[in-house]
Amino acid sequence: MAEPSHARPTLKSSCPAMPVLVARQRRRRPIRSSGRLYGPGGCGCALLMAPVMALSVGIALMLMGMAVLAVGGLAIAVALTVLEVRRARGGASVRPGFAVAASALYLASVPYLVFFIWLWFVD
Repeated sequence: MAEPSHARPTLKSSCPAMPVLVARQRRRRPIRSSGRLYGPGGCGCALLMAPVMALSVGIALMLMGMAVLAVGGLAIAVALTVLEVRRARGGASVRPGFAVAASALYLASVPYLVFFIWLWFVD
């Protein structure tokens, strides 16, 4: 019975005491494509995007928290303005500390609210 070609021994020896390795070089066959594109799947993509999503959620929560503070500051500024206008109409002098506080609150809250509305609803 003849031995198949794929079952040939890799060692040849002319002398039984000293085996010599046969250097058989195989030609590499080109890889046949199955026609499908490789996709990493959902898990790999989700693991890569998890830190980015966590950061973006944190930034969004921070921006919303600052918007809540800006709305609160605007409400306090309006309340201080109304209080000082009523006081001035009653004949009392305007208190400079309240006017400065109301102006600072307007300057701090209104530009941020404009930015926030533009960022979330316009852009």
